[in-house]
Amino acid sequence: MRVRRRWTRMMVASGVMLGAASAWAGGPRFITGTTYATAGVPMAWYTNAPMYFTDPGDLSATVTHAQADAMVAAAAAVWNIPTASVTVAKGGELAEHVVGDGTDGGADVVFPADVQATNYASVQIPVIYDSDGSVIDMLLGSGASAPSGCLQNGVVESVDSFGSSGTIQHAVIILNGLCVGSDPNQLTQMQYQLTRVFGRVLGLAWSQLNDDVFVVGNAPAGEMAMWPLMHPIDVRCGAYTYQCMQNPFTLRPDDVAALVSLYPVAATGGGKTQSSLNALSVSGAVYFPAWQGMELVEIVVYRFMVPGDGQYPMISSTTGYMFQQNGGNPVSGAEPASENGGSLAAGNEGEWSMQNVPAGAQGANLYLKLEPINSLYWADYAVGPYQRPVIALSGGVGSLSANNVMPGTPVWVQFLEPTGASNCYPGSDGTEGNPAGFSATGWWNGRICGVGHASWWKQAVNANTSWTIEATALNETGVATAHKLQPVIGVWNTTDATGTLPTVASQAAAMNAMSLGMTQLRMPAETSAGSVRIAIADQFGAGRPDFAYTGRILYASGVLPTRVGTAGAQITIAGTGFQAGNQVTVNGVAAAVSSWTSTQIVAVAPSMGMAGAMAGTGVDVMVTDTATGGTTDMQGALMYSTSTADQVVLVSAPASLETGYAAATPFAVRVYGVDGVTPAAGANVSFVVAGSGGGAAVATGCQSGPGCVVKTDATGLAQTPLLGVAAGSVTVSGTEMSGGASVRATMADANPVQTVTIGAATQYLAAGAAGSWSLSLTATQDGAAAAGVGVVWSTAASGFVVAPLTDVTGTNGSTPAVVAQVGAIASGSTNVVTGCVWTSVCASWTVYGVAASQWTIAVSSGGGQSVVEGVTPTVVTLLVTDGAGHALPGAAVNVYQTVYAWEGACAANGVCASAPVLKTVRSTAVSNGNGMVQVSPIEVPGVAQLVKIAAATGTGGFATTVVVVAP
Repeated sequence: MRVRRRWTRMMVASGVMLGAASAWAGGPRFITGTTYATAGVPMAWYTNAPMYFTDPGDLSATVTHAQADAMVAAAAAVWNIPTASVTVAKGGELAEHVVGDGTDGGADVVFPADVQATNYASVQIPVIYDSDGSVIDMLLGSGASAPSGCLQNGVVESVDSFGSSGTIQHAVIILNGLCVGSDPNQLTQMQYQLTRVFGRVLGLAWSQLNDDVFVVGNAPAGEMAMWPLMHPIDVRCGAYTYQCMQNPFTLRPDDVAALVSLYPVAATGGGKTQSSLNALSVSGAVYFPAWQGMELVEIVVYRFMVPGDGQYPMISSTTGYMFQQNGGNPVSGAEPASENGGSLAAGNEGEWSMQNVPAGAQGANLYLKLEPINSLYWADYAVGPYQRPVIALSGGVGSLSANNVMPGTPVWVQFLEPTGASNCYPGSDGTEGNPAGFSATGWWNGRICGVGHASWWKQAVNANTSWTIEATALNETGVATAHKLQPVIGVWNTTDATGTLPTVASQAAAMNAMSLGMTQLRMPAETSAGSVRIAIADQFGAGRPDFAYTGRILYASGVLPTRVGTAGAQITIAGTGFQAGNQVTVNGVAAAVSSWTSTQIVAVAPSMGMAGAMAGTGVDVMVTDTATGGTTDMQGALMYSTSTADQVVLVSAPASLETGYAAATPFAVRVYGVDGVTPAAGANVSFVVAGSGGGAAVATGCQSGPGCVVKTDATGLAQTPLLGVAAGSVTVSGTEMSGGASVRATMADANPVQTVTIGAATQYLAAGAAGSWSLSLTATQDGAAAAGVGVVWSTAASGFVVAPLTDVTGTNGSTPAVVAQVGAIASGSTNVVTGCVWTSVCASWTVYGVAASQWTIAVSSGGGQSVVEGVTPTVVTLLVTDGAGHALPGAAVNVYQTVYAWEGACAANGVCASAPVLKTVRSTAVSNGNGMVQVSPIEVPGVAQLVKIAAATGTGGFATTVVVVAP
């Protein structure tokens, strides 16, 4: 039977991982995905007694079969400990000595029948003695088995079969015979590598604990003693890495905890010891300020107040190890179910767990610390259950203590990182069915927030023009980074059906550009004009508050004038995404650039001779960003002409502009013939607007077609109104296109002060509850009410509905109320409703879905009252909050009332009388808009009594009070 394998280098010290399954770390290596009945479950062997079978041949010319078998037995025995239910032992020998077939690097491998994964019921772990290196060469390529590569390929392994119930069924281990010779250290080194490989085969992942040993070197003995055997990358202090580790064949507490978590012993007996005996169980979660789980964080635990503990962490875990690691994206498609290990349950995104912290019967005080993961530890060296590059820690390093933790009492520890990224608003991006338009500058800031979120945009493109799309990942300070979002880019025609893979172009692997953190897609020129939609997403389908990015479209849409004289002339290139330093070439020859804005570049085209051009033949005009490598090229956009130039004079220009308004005075020029007297009727005049210092404006009187071109009338006059777009300096030029004669005028564009406010305050709503709110927006310009301006409402919140989505402000600058409502708000969610006026001036209103674990309840009024018999007690008012003092509507409250007969004061000596229960009532209520629940104390008429009221809400909110009805 032919079996397909994916064999890839896995680690420096232990060799290579071979197999199609995903690598997981910080505890379990493999986690079930959506192909299994339950996703997010650590995967262990289907049997607690997996057996290995050794090759019957010799390992090398100097290491006999018996010596090799003894070495394998010693490596496997390290993992046979009393507190783990698994036992690895030799089951026998393979039927043949396995050798390669002389080919190399193949993806298809035919193993002997007893080695194949289909034989897992009889042979769980075949161990091949590759005496001549031919098997490794066949799998990994010629020369892979060479002695110079023994640190990488001394031991090779593949966990290559998993059962339908989410268990490991089969693994293959290959020992490179070329790595052992007459030096006994070589065999000891292989034993060390094989010991680590057996840990991998049993389903353990790498661990970063006490990483100082790797980063710093020369670590104290106490820290070395806690450095796990399953560390990702070995310290190489000499020829053999095992010599750098104290007791290299002894499991550390972190190794033991990881093994026991996969193979627990429920009860002492049969030579095994109960795993949880004298061990602590601690777990928890790390959250962003908006309560989204933060994965890819290392949690370490120190144990204090136990003699001989030392001051070094002993157990570790990584957050999100059960969360789905690769859900795919719109650019490359959904990840196959067989490859998307982990669960999509939101609670798993920031969770971690340490189930076997050794303590002793007396328990311990624990000190837990939150640490970043070493950026080296990804791909072959990943720690944590991650297929993606390391995500840098968002916020500072935090710590918490858990005191008097006793065996058998699980402890939950919650980290809320207050300095982490908190904004989950994705910006003004659209959806696949309704992509958004770009900023006029071609630059914009976005955020991929919410698992599976993608930014969708649209762009119109002229024919015969190539262009570039760029997305640069940013950290919380706005600096480019390779350790946050992994952006990918896809492009479709806008007429293409949704739900398909990109039809025009795509860049499905992140960070392919020369600039840090940047993914770049160069778009080829099309023969006809068109419109496309663009998606930007995370390569692995993730979405977090710290996944910010800067997007850019580097696109030259046109050049004016389109004809210049043979001596060359000033040209103006219109487009988007330009920046200072961009270079311009005409027919491949550099043009001197005099100014840049994001939408315009002014340059001087070289002479026809210098450009190597011919009169009447179009040449390319290209803009290149040397910082990123991005380019945009307009094919045949400029032509040299031998005609004599006309003359152009300025007729009028506005003294100033105001953003958002058309100037009363047009920009006008008059064109004369070569004599300077005769008006030139029908001449083409190019109007170009360039801004500086942030200034921008547009010429609104141009005819349709590429560029902004107006023909002169019978008097030689051509003119256009001007519309202010952004505050700053603006220069407008008018150029006669056949000869290049030009005039210009500079003016200031003043920016009106525009404000938008939403009257409603931030709201809090109990998770799962429905809510409805009325929102009204008020817009002002230059301090006065902005009447008659359009308003667009939007929300990216799941389940939220806003109606209507568009409106117009009234004479007072305010809109009629819109209604925002949700049927069942998501737990821990931040839901933002945004109203925008003038496209980009926006205000937001937020409602938080407060998780049940955050609900608290207290007696607001009426508690502790005492009345005499015959007087009706007043209502008891309970207040539900989110723990931070915010009133919480929509929370379900269970109320328990018990009436006891009045027994009077308790005697000074002796036992107090037991009061009989006269009545009990249980009821439920939901907190109102002010977070309040009112309870009327129940009464038994005609008797003195005590009414005890208890109320519970959420997972931990509880309050009590007593009402006394005295005789």
